[in-house]
Amino acid sequence: MLLPIAAVVSLTPDVRDSLAVHAAPLLVFAGGALLGIVTGRGRLVFGLMVLALTMAALINFGSHTTFRAVALLLPLNLGVIASVGETRALSVRGAEWLGVILLQAAVVGLVEFLHPAALGASLDRPLLAVDARPWISLPQLAIFAFAAMLGAHVARSVRGRRPLPAGAVWALVASFLALDTAGSGGPADLHFATAGMLLALGTVLEAPPVVHRDEVTGLPASLELNKIIRRLPRHYALACVAIDEFTTYRDEHGPEVGKKLMRLVAAALTKIGGGGHVFYLMREREFVVVFRRTSVQTAARHLDAVRRAVEAATLDVSVHKQPGGKTPGKAPVVVERTVAATISAGVAEPPSRGADPFNVLRAAERALENARRSGMNRIVVEPRADASTDAQTG
Repeated sequence: MLLPIAAVVSLTPDVRDSLAVHAAPLLVFAGGALLGIVTGRGRLVFGLMVLALTMAALINFGSHTTFRAVALLLPLNLGVIASVGETRALSVRGAEWLGVILLQAAVVGLVEFLHPAALGASLDRPLLAVDARPWISLPQLAIFAFAAMLGAHVARSVRGRRPLPAGAVWALVASFLALDTAGSGGPADLHFATAGMLLALGTVLEAPPVVHRDEVTGLPASLELNKIIRRLPRHYALACVAIDEFTTYRDEHGPEVGKKLMRLVAAALTKIGGGGHVFYLMREREFVVVFRRTSVQTAARHLDAVRRAVEAATLDVSVHKQPGGKTPGKAPVVVERTVAATISAGVAEPPSRGADPFNVLRAAERALENARRSGMNRIVVEPRADASTDAQTG
């Protein structure tokens, strides 16, 4: 419905040239980005950023080479952003996406400044012996990129019947119309605004992924670890973390104090550096930290900082103690205590390319057992087959 309205408005000069129409993209981009940040929909933020940067390039840069470059980059970026998993804009992964987008913007600015003739000729080179320029102002390479991304998202939409792939399809169509109109010298504001609204609609209607969390710590549980562990990059490190003598601690101070201690350790681990993602395995009573693109030495340093923080922390708790003797009816005595605890961790990395990540996790568990046998309150790195043991003690 939005696309026909945009087409009708674009053909009506009085409405098309109004201030409201010219302001529509700014309102859509700003409002949609704010919505994406508040709701944790990073894909919406980055998709709208790509649309805004494309529109800014068309307004401020006038060369044909720049037009061809953004006509190629826009469908590729929108297609990829709509395909990847959801992420928060204000996160490490979000910062990586932001860097990629800004790098592309810098390259487009450099292209406008240098005007490389060879690049312009390459972007305008026909893929087929068909001259479509009388009908479409976009170069064939950009048309092919739009067709590829449209085909991929149409297939995803038909297969999964989800709102986001459908929204991405129509956002790509609106973006194609916007670029074609701009290439013909016409106003593309409303088509860009329509693309932003369609992308926002698809993203907002997409059901957020269900995250299974541990009730005590609030951390993602083992099911979430199983999802992420199969999508790890080639270079990563896994760590298993446990509270030292937790069973004895809980039996002495009570289950509620044990839960408070688990929350304290969970809170400390969620602040870990290196982009570590923390999970809790209830059956093993262990925390697992996943470090992407991080060496075991770097991961061990970040874990040791958490170990020191937990060692220095204390908990003021009230423990209910049953009075001695066999006199019935006596009320429990409340004892105020200040308690503390320590943690140990084992870290491992894949020994070779293609190693099973679950074997790496088992190696981290072996390193954790070594840390416990060595006196606890320490970080132990599981040695690779070609390396020596590397341990950090507390």
